[in-house]
Amino acid sequence: MSTDDHLPGQIVDETPMAGEVLANITVDKLEDSVKNWLKDQNTQTLNGALAFVPFILQQAYFEGNLDEKQIVIHKGAGGVVFSDASGFTALTEKLAKKSNGAELLSQCLTAFFTPLIDLINAYRGDTIKFSGDALTIYFPSVDDTKSAAFNGIVPPHGSFGLDDLGPMATSVLRASACCIEIHKRLHMFETGVDDVRLCLHIGVGCGEISILQVGGVVPPETHIPRIEYLISGAPLEQISIAEPLAKNGETCLSPQAWELVKECVIEGRPLEDRMDFHLLLRMDESKYTFPTIKYATQLYDSRLENCFKLEQLNITRRYIPSAVFKQIECGTLQYVNEMRNISVIFINGSGLDVMSNNGPKQAQELMSSVQKICYAHEGTLNKFLIDDKGMLFLLVFGLPPLVHPDDPSRAVLASMELVQVFKRMDLVGRFGVTTGRSYCGVCGSAKRMEYTVLGDCVNLSARLMANAPPLGVLTDEETSKHSTGEVVFKALAPIKVKGKANPISIFQPMPREAAGVCGLTIDRKIRFPWYDNLLDGSTLTSKDAVATAKAKVSHLCSIQKWPPNVRVAEMLGGPFNKAVHAPEQAVGSTTVGRVKAPSNSPFAEGGLVVIEGVTGVGKIELAEHIVTHCAMQFQTMPVFGTMGPRPGESTRMAIELLRSTVAVYRTTSTSIASDDVQALEKILPPQYASSIDVLRDLLMGRVLADTAAVLEVALKVIISLLAGLRNKTGTLVILQFEQGTSLFEKTAREDLAIFWRFTSELSILVAKEKSISGLVIVREANHEQQCVKDAIASGTLLSLRGLNEEHILEYMANYLGIPEEAVPPPLRRFVSQVTMGNPLYIRETLDQLIEEGSLKVKAGSSAILSAALDKIDIAAWNHTAMVGGTVCNIESLDPIEMAALKMSTCFEGPFTLPDLAASTCSQWGGSTHFDLLRLFRATRKLVSRGFIDKVSPPTRDSPRHSLGSGQNFGDFGH
Repeated sequence: MSTDDHLPGQIVDETPMAGEVLANITVDKLEDSVKNWLKDQNTQTLNGALAFVPFILQQAYFEGNLDEKQIVIHKGAGGVVFSDASGFTALTEKLAKKSNGAELLSQCLTAFFTPLIDLINAYRGDTIKFSGDALTIYFPSVDDTKSAAFNGIVPPHGSFGLDDLGPMATSVLRASACCIEIHKRLHMFETGVDDVRLCLHIGVGCGEISILQVGGVVPPETHIPRIEYLISGAPLEQISIAEPLAKNGETCLSPQAWELVKECVIEGRPLEDRMDFHLLLRMDESKYTFPTIKYATQLYDSRLENCFKLEQLNITRRYIPSAVFKQIECGTLQYVNEMRNISVIFINGSGLDVMSNNGPKQAQELMSSVQKICYAHEGTLNKFLIDDKGMLFLLVFGLPPLVHPDDPSRAVLASMELVQVFKRMDLVGRFGVTTGRSYCGVCGSAKRMEYTVLGDCVNLSARLMANAPPLGVLTDEETSKHSTGEVVFKALAPIKVKGKANPISIFQPMPREAAGVCGLTIDRKIRFPWYDNLLDGSTLTSKDAVATAKAKVSHLCSIQKWPPNVRVAEMLGGPFNKAVHAPEQAVGSTTVGRVKAPSNSPFAEGGLVVIEGVTGVGKIELAEHIVTHCAMQFQTMPVFGTMGPRPGESTRMAIELLRSTVAVYRTTSTSIASDDVQALEKILPPQYASSIDVLRDLLMGRVLADTAAVLEVALKVIISLLAGLRNKTGTLVILQFEQGTSLFEKTAREDLAIFWRFTSELSILVAKEKSISGLVIVREANHEQQCVKDAIASGTLLSLRGLNEEHILEYMANYLGIPEEAVPPPLRRFVSQVTMGNPLYIRETLDQLIEEGSLKVKAGSSAILSAALDKIDIAAWNHTAMVGGTVCNIESLDPIEMAALKMSTCFEGPFTLPDLAASTCSQWGGSTHFDLLRLFRATRKLVSRGFIDKVSPPTRDSPRHSLGSGQNFGDFGH
């Protein structure tokens, strides 16, 4: 089925599940009544989608200029208007505090923008851009005397007996008349909210303009390339000066615009500071009136005759956020309007002139780079425009379906990567990053709207951007508080910004220094990479990373009857031994007796172990136990290579492998230098001597010209060095890939391919060299990979699941440091119910109860509940992985899946597909059969992602499901 003829509400961004009948339906095979029904629904979708596409883009398509490879899609001339509204910030702040604030704000926006856009359209204005609550409008210069509707008597401006002004002057006259009527009708607009009124101040310019389309990178949640468009030219510079000169209720014309209409209008008060700019008071009604101008304009306006038809429906998707388009398809666009916590990046870029010969090409390079970084961190590019200050980008983290508990960190990390893009292109960029509650939804009317974000958080981001130094990033306090440990924030002197009575705290983010040691240290202790790179995206609550990690290992791996521990004990030849994990232990010490691995163990004469499981279920703890035991008991030296959860971390994996391999070589010879680069020069095989400069750059963290080629060289060197240890010591190579809170496989596809490339070479090496073993740690094992096949064949694939009730009790007692019998039964039941046995969630739950004062613990003796657990507001724990991560995964669902999940929560027990269908009423009459198909597809998706369970084999008509029975919260996509 093509994307042009898919069923409304059908998800076409993914491969249909095997055996699904719906996937094989084509429009040609449907009856005429069904075809007509589909056409009606797609027509409704088109009508909704057209509101997001300016007329000029549709015109460019029919002129053959909208090819995806073409950057400049329109060149023309005319009047350009910038209309800025006052009062929206106050309105948003007041409504943000109300439970139905998003609904009320949406109503206010619609009530204000509907007549505004109607007036703009009536004068043939084309709303090109929404900049929050401001509009950029293009009044094209068109020679209406060549129109078929022109009668040769009344000129295009509408005043009989007066000469035609010409296309350019007429376009500026229309813009001026439009502004006058806008002020008459909408000045001091009553919102009905605490005496907040809205009003506009407007700037008008004119001249030649260009419309560009740039970008084309595919976001992670869809297969449709995202295109951004912008208007540029001299009028943009004019209105950037004119608009600030106008007060509320006023319109200011640039000298160029004034020269064309000065005989047609009456000037307002003089502008003493800028005498060349002019305020517009009213039309010279002895010659022109805005009603006659408007009537003549509409007489010649043929734009509606050249709008997109059904054949162009998919083209509109390039310009509409995927989540918004899916709501349009489902007829539920109002659901996108909400107040939510987001992290915002405002970027000001300068040094690029898009009107120069090479400007469009540079703009395309910059936009595609910005998109790639934004999408790699699973963010949204919400706005791109050009004004007198240069280019402005607005990136948002936390908009559906790209919602994560660590969005503040994602925003800051993306900003620091974007700084390098601007530096590489020799451009100046300034960045402001903020976090807070904002309105996220559509702004405009049914005829023209955009998806936008409004609120104090967004405004503050722009203020920080303006105060940031060149190639610098400033963040607010909220962002610094809620970011993970990957970023260090330096407090700067507070600054005063517009709209704030008091100085605000600002911070400069910096990446945390990379760990200089990985693997064996000089004193032969093991420095695990997850001590320094928190692969689950969490924040350290203790300054002692080693003590924290070892405590987590002891709490979990000492549960002897936990099945994974039982299997690991068989491979290691004995149960968990706390003495082996003592912080003072060093590899080769005599404190712990040395033994040999069991003969059938993968750690005896080479072998592979694969550990898979969701975040927090115990992969790290189990791996640390295995590695420590092998090193201390079997004298098997560890070599590490970890990746994730952030994009582009393949270089870190190679660096860790090189450093930890060199560290193993140091245990074999005292002559090897402590400096890794010098040591590598000594032990590098002769055939790779020419690669030393490349490897040095890699280890020094320098920017690599060709990362893929460098990684390939590094891989060959690492494999050769590991093979060189065959007669010197046993080696255990640990490779880990952690996706963290990322929601889409596409985000990590490139890094994941590199990871499996390394594991493939490791499989070959392990099979060849009996002194080398491997340990692979992933969220989900790829059964097509050789290492996974080998692990399955040897019974060493460990698939981790949540703890059962018995193990939960023991883990809670271990974590709290009290006897099992001292754990209150209500606490045990509560933790079992809400955490589903995930160790990370158990720790988070206990920590929250202690922090809130609901649980008091006396180490070594007792735990006392001081509050009723059924009164605990778990929803307030949205900063935790358990609650925040689960909510984020639910919010990443498509509309129909979200509806199916919400309906399923109404059933106490198992339910069938007809049960769901009976719980809803389609917005499309006579569509019961299609509702069932859409619900079937949605429930299949929910089952595949672990949101609901299939509790009995489905019949042909009624698959039976239940909500999340027996599911670990981690199975919700973590």
